[in-house]
Amino acid sequence: MKRNPRAKIKRAAERSPRLRIIVFSAQVIAFLAVASVTRLWIATFLAAGLLALGSYYAYRFHAAGRSIRWVRVASFVGLHAALGYLFVGIFAGVSYPQAQFAMFATAIVSFELFNRLNLFSAIGMGMTNLYVAATLSRDMSFGLFLIAFLALWLAFLWRADSEDGTTRSAAVIKRGDGVPRIVSSFAPRLIQFAALGVTVTALIFVFVPRFVGRPLFMPISIQVPIRAQPSSEIINPAMPLISLQGTTRAEDSEYYYGFANELNLSYRGGLTDTVMMYVSSPAWSYWRGYAYDTFDGMRWSQADDTLRTLDSTRRGSFLFLSGYRGESFVQSFYIVQDMPNIMWTGGTPVEAFFPAEELAVDAYGGIRAGEPIRAGTVYSVVSAILHYDANSLRTVNFADNTLTYRIVTVNELQLPDTTTERTRQLAKQITQGVGTVYEQVIAVRDYLLAEYAYDLYPPPQPPDTDAVDQFLFVDQRGVCEHFVSAMVVMLRSIGIPARFVVGYGSGDFNPFTNFYEVRASDAHAWVEVYFPGYGYIAFDPTPGWTGEPQTGSIARSVFSDLFPTFDLADLPIGQAVQSGLMIIGSAIPIAIVLSLILLGAVLLFWVLRKLQGRQRHITALDDVQRRAMFRLYRRVLHKRKTSRFHWETIHENARKNSIENPLLTTIAPIIDRAAYDATPIQEEEITHLRDLIKQHFTEP
Repeated sequence: MKRNPRAKIKRAAERSPRLRIIVFSAQVIAFLAVASVTRLWIATFLAAGLLALGSYYAYRFHAAGRSIRWVRVASFVGLHAALGYLFVGIFAGVSYPQAQFAMFATAIVSFELFNRLNLFSAIGMGMTNLYVAATLSRDMSFGLFLIAFLALWLAFLWRADSEDGTTRSAAVIKRGDGVPRIVSSFAPRLIQFAALGVTVTALIFVFVPRFVGRPLFMPISIQVPIRAQPSSEIINPAMPLISLQGTTRAEDSEYYYGFANELNLSYRGGLTDTVMMYVSSPAWSYWRGYAYDTFDGMRWSQADDTLRTLDSTRRGSFLFLSGYRGESFVQSFYIVQDMPNIMWTGGTPVEAFFPAEELAVDAYGGIRAGEPIRAGTVYSVVSAILHYDANSLRTVNFADNTLTYRIVTVNELQLPDTTTERTRQLAKQITQGVGTVYEQVIAVRDYLLAEYAYDLYPPPQPPDTDAVDQFLFVDQRGVCEHFVSAMVVMLRSIGIPARFVVGYGSGDFNPFTNFYEVRASDAHAWVEVYFPGYGYIAFDPTPGWTGEPQTGSIARSVFSDLFPTFDLADLPIGQAVQSGLMIIGSAIPIAIVLSLILLGAVLLFWVLRKLQGRQRHITALDDVQRRAMFRLYRRVLHKRKTSRFHWETIHENARKNSIENPLLTTIAPIIDRAAYDATPIQEEEITHLRDLIKQHFTEP
């Protein structure tokens, strides 16, 4: 049975150092992408070192057709050891065990890169590492690694095509000396295809509606679940922050001092812009933590420390509202820095997927875990969308005397003895003549927004004074805690139940990554007012923040994220033409990005064409026999420890090396015919060439 020559070529050892260097570089780029998001620099350095050693060994031995048996055994054992480390790491709490396995597996396999097909597989393993980095990356920096990797991938394809001396389509052109030469058109076609693919992908990203329903698999960390039982204590991973009376400035921190068992209004200090978490959500929202209801004039705390414990059902699933059938949306939280044992949520939580055996809900709707939430944790929350319109809230009857309302108002009408008379009088003055309770709430909120300044470092709080009185009548500036405290106290003084809530603002939305980037400086406080029949409604009296912290509308396209007042999904067909100019104006940022992508593709196409115009590598038609002859020619060059410059023809190189390497002179006409003669190559010619080479190297 006659063997397939193409199969024989695929099994041949890959002797191209340039191709191996390109593959090694692409894999290192993928390693760096993983390290940039995981901060596993030591593991990355070790994996890269092992990769370099394996790549050198593969070129030094496999390219020469040799191998060391014990190295193959060690590679086999090492790969299985890495797999074992993956499973142990998952249960032992190792940081990113899947990322470490991907890197070390790639490095170990590099010892077995024998032929061209193995190099293609190595590129594929690099893509696996890049995918791991992509699943962990939440910002635009990952795009730099992706572009570098794709550039090396294209370079690998182009170089492999050039070294093979063949393409699937070719054109005969004239060289400067009049000798016909076959020039590959593979690279330009590849670049055209890549540019088209990038353009189509970008358009799909822009115009295809986003999936906002419940996904088949909820994003959740693959890690050992938290086994500690939740408690009423707020466990903050930061060192305890000390409230300093009279201190006008404290060092900026990544941890909001309000995330504790009590919040002291005498503390002064700012927050850094460190990213704390990324949130994927189709709806804008504040990310709520928990609430305080008791105020002593200086500190907020919780009067009720009871908890309702929930056990995990399946895959870390926790149900908060059973039987809910209304509209909902899913948020996924990707924690970047260590966080307190608080599960942040948007909207009204219905169900959560969280890596813990137990969660607990406090008396104020806050959700607690048994220990701090560590960096790298991922969890998802399904929340109800509750719409509150102003007209409905204006009609709420606050004369309700039900048991629920009486229980709520016990603590949420509480005022400290330090509350001054002028604070009470100001509340009455603001709401005098205002009709409904809802309008009174809005009046107090708007008064604070208009009359007071936001200042991270207001004057120190004097001892034995009421913080709200000091803010309203003396300092007249402060941070969100002062605005919220003032609003809650004034509402309570006129009989409206309210409480103090802490969490994070929505953060900055990145329309290209589709994540809200929530920073330490987004830590925030706001007010919740109880409306009978509706529950707690959020209001924000702090300048610089939106006054409507309720969950926003569902975004179903890129435009609805970039421009909340304009949603393509809501456009009637009859208005499509009328809205065309609005779409064009709204799409300017995306159009700029697409233009840059296309410009980069054209530039890369031009560079490759220039390189292609300068090359003098022997190329030919897609012919298995020709490929075999060129491979034999390269083997002769390798064995004779010589090379051919790209500006040299076959005969020029043979004449230059005729004394040291007479074989090159003998085979030059045969190789020259394979390069420039379009008539088919016969199997007998390959056999003749192989016999000449064999005879030369076996002569004494």
